[in-house]
Amino acid sequence: MAVQGERYDISKPRFDLSTYSGRLAYFYSITSPLTLLASPTQLQQAQQDVKRFEGMIKESGREGCWVDKSQKDLYDKSKQLVNSSIHPDTGKPVPLPFRMSAFVPTNLIICAGMLMPNASLKTVIFWQWANQTLNVAVNFSNANKSIEMTPQEIGTAYVAATFTSVLLAVSLNRLVPSLPVSKASKEILSRLVPFASVASAGVVNISCIRWKEIRDGIEIYKLTQDPIDGHEEKHVLGTSAKAGQLAVGQSAASRVFTNMPSLVIPPMLMTILERRGAFIGPRGRIISNITNLTLIGLALGFFLPPAIAYFPQRATTDPKKLEPEFRQYDGPVYFNKGL
Repeated sequence: MAVQGERYDISKPRFDLSTYSGRLAYFYSITSPLTLLASPTQLQQAQQDVKRFEGMIKESGREGCWVDKSQKDLYDKSKQLVNSSIHPDTGKPVPLPFRMSAFVPTNLIICAGMLMPNASLKTVIFWQWANQTLNVAVNFSNANKSIEMTPQEIGTAYVAATFTSVLLAVSLNRLVPSLPVSKASKEILSRLVPFASVASAGVVNISCIRWKEIRDGIEIYKLTQDPIDGHEEKHVLGTSAKAGQLAVGQSAASRVFTNMPSLVIPPMLMTILERRGAFIGPRGRIISNITNLTLIGLALGFFLPPAIAYFPQRATTDPKKLEPEFRQYDGPVYFNKGL
């Protein structure tokens, strides 16, 4: 952002989303749980403020939109609330528990339940069901909305996703004890079962919930610059199934990256601490649980932005990789990947 004395040019993006470091800073901003404290009235006001500032930016043209620090701070805060809480396709608030800013508090509970030692079969099934139910809601709420799903289609996808994920989790939990490896190896593998089941089920889950994007495609568009004010203009070219497959594939990979740290690092560290006798004593179980939850929370909060920042939200591809009707265009073309 350009600065002249006490004036700031808000027409220049705060984060450079074309770079990984820029996307990383952006996602640390919009995944902040503090954004969950905003009321519906504050969200509505933030949308109005962003619309007002963006109108000023458009009117300012190539000269830039210069404001004082208080206006800049208001614009930055309003953009943070809008980007963290409002769906880019619909312009409506994403339900609060299913926003990416709610990922840490909601998944902390889920992960704590899934990583319980010596869990019974019923416990494994319950927490896998709870996790995949949450994933269905998050995937659907943050998906590309250029393709609509009927309630029947959503219900079918939900049943397929949760049934498959629970089946995978139960199968993996039963497989580990029967493996011909040492007791220590089985202990480590059993701690990694939640990650393996969640990662594989997560891919199935997002594929089920967003199957229409894979089959029917998503909206793709070109971006041009207005010759007068230099701002971007969006030109929709149509829908592409290949772009939909790419969007779902990138989102599924992000889910695996997101789950990896929180379901691998804490269990491995807990195994090391337990072997060194860190939790021996009358209060050992309580200290162990607190340590485990702390490690999970830190892993969720710290590693979520790097995982979802890997692929740009506004994804690009070469038209030659899409259907024949799009190959007449010079690249690149764009689409909303979804989260």
